[in-house]
Amino acid sequence: MLNTLTDSPRQIALGDRVTFDTDEGYQAGTVNDLRRDVGNGELHAWVELDHQWPGMFRAVPLGAVQLLAATAA
Repeated sequence: MLNTLTDSPRQIALGDRVTFDTDEGYQAGTVNDLRRDVGNGELHAWVELDHQWPGMFRAVPLGAVQLLAATAA
């Protein structure tokens, strides 16, 4: 798990369900990997998108990621 660089101490882990805002509206998916940008070193979550073809990923800066609330089973 990694802390984001925001004021609130939230943590992102592989397998987390997340949402994020884009130019195309809010999107949701599952965190598949955490990687640093080659250019500036910023940490990104690689999110496998819901409602897309399997294997469609989007690199999202950790500051833009919102964790979905866990649902009780």
